[in-house]
Amino acid sequence: MTTETLPAVIRREDTLVERQEYAKALAVSDLLPAQYRNKPGNVLYAVEFGRSLGISPMAAILGVHIIEGRACASSGLISALVRDAGHRLRIWVERNPQNGALVKAVATIVRGDDPDFEFRAEWTWDRAVAAGVTGKKVWQNYREGMLKARAITEVAREACEEALRGVGYTPEELGAEVNEDGSIVITDARTPQGQSLGDALGVNPGHGDDSQDTDKASKKQRNEIGAAMVAQGYTKETAPGFLSKVAQRPVQKSEELTGAEAAQVMHALNMAAKAQTAPEAQPESEPQAAADDDIHEGELVDDEEPHEAEPVVMISKGQQAEMHALLKDCEITSATGAGSKAINDEKRFTYLSHFLNRPITSSSELTYEEAQGVVAALRQLRAEIEAERNLQLSQIGGLFQGLGVESKEDRLRDTSALLGRTITKPDELSSADLATLLQGLNAAGGVIDAWTALIAQVEAARGEDGQH
Repeated sequence: MTTETLPAVIRREDTLVERQEYAKALAVSDLLPAQYRNKPGNVLYAVEFGRSLGISPMAAILGVHIIEGRACASSGLISALVRDAGHRLRIWVERNPQNGALVKAVATIVRGDDPDFEFRAEWTWDRAVAAGVTGKKVWQNYREGMLKARAITEVAREACEEALRGVGYTPEELGAEVNEDGSIVITDARTPQGQSLGDALGVNPGHGDDSQDTDKASKKQRNEIGAAMVAQGYTKETAPGFLSKVAQRPVQKSEELTGAEAAQVMHALNMAAKAQTAPEAQPESEPQAAADDDIHEGELVDDEEPHEAEPVVMISKGQQAEMHALLKDCEITSATGAGSKAINDEKRFTYLSHFLNRPITSSSELTYEEAQGVVAALRQLRAEIEAERNLQLSQIGGLFQGLGVESKEDRLRDTSALLGRTITKPDELSSADLATLLQGLNAAGGVIDAWTALIAQVEAARGEDGQH
């Protein structure tokens, strides 16, 4: 959508007529989830529901879902409602200090009107297994995020259900199939099943999910895995559990691994080997070749006891690439020109350190699970930014129309003059650019002479600065 095709400016007044017009204008956007595109009635429902929650229409559209007539919300929106009500919510995960393995997710709430009592909810993988939810793909692939979501909603329902206003459950808790960010999987022809919310909204061009390469592991990879696992004491009975844990899906044999998963398994085995204490020397009568004889096509046939240490799986190259692209899309690493690398590195590591609550000096320091959390958060942030951007472009289009500036060329000319650089398409506008353009258009008050005078004033001031 470009500025020349945008609808009239959307005004969010308290009258039903204004809200209906708002819904009609917004429904034409192809960035909306499928259930809202060209369906102003559904948009109006979300607007009204958002008003009842005290949140913006866009937050309602992105965060509230209806499952069989019952409203539910993302864990992020539930967290926001809790904090907006004046209560203190904290969420974190605890890990095994020896190997970094995920132990549990913990959420606590201290009510604003009862500061001496702490509500607490804890979710472990064993508890999720007992609840019968771990068979879902999203639980297999995104354990940490799902455990955190369950802890948040459980403690929120217990501590301050009145703040949730009827949306105390997530879509996943009500049985819907969801993505890693908690959004419902959309299965119509335009949005294939399994896409993330950003992909479903059409705001992730050029970026897929963080799934790995589907090429099968090579014979060499399988044999290397088999040799390493024999050396660490795994057997035919215990190997599937280890492979499944690293791949984060059920795996019985190494032949089932993809090439990327095999690389992750070898990385985990190497990390575990480094963490081990020095092994006892093999008896001279038992040469190393004996272990190799137990390996056939990368499969294990021995009956030794397993090594108890759980592997720490580190960030994959695919995750790193997507994370860096998302940081740029979210304008976190947006510096260009001389010295931009150092500036962007500082911004990147500051964001990661704040998000993970520990010092980060390289993205390769992240574990696989930490990277999943970062990518999911950035995907959601990008979707929110794009949704807000779409709304701003709608407003800009309406304001230009009100001024009588109809053609694309005239709008781009005026925008370039106001910003002091040549703009050839709306995609070149940053968030700051949109804010400046909106401020100027609003200041003109719909009067073309005032708009022309404002541009002339900005250009004159720029010229004076250049002379000095």
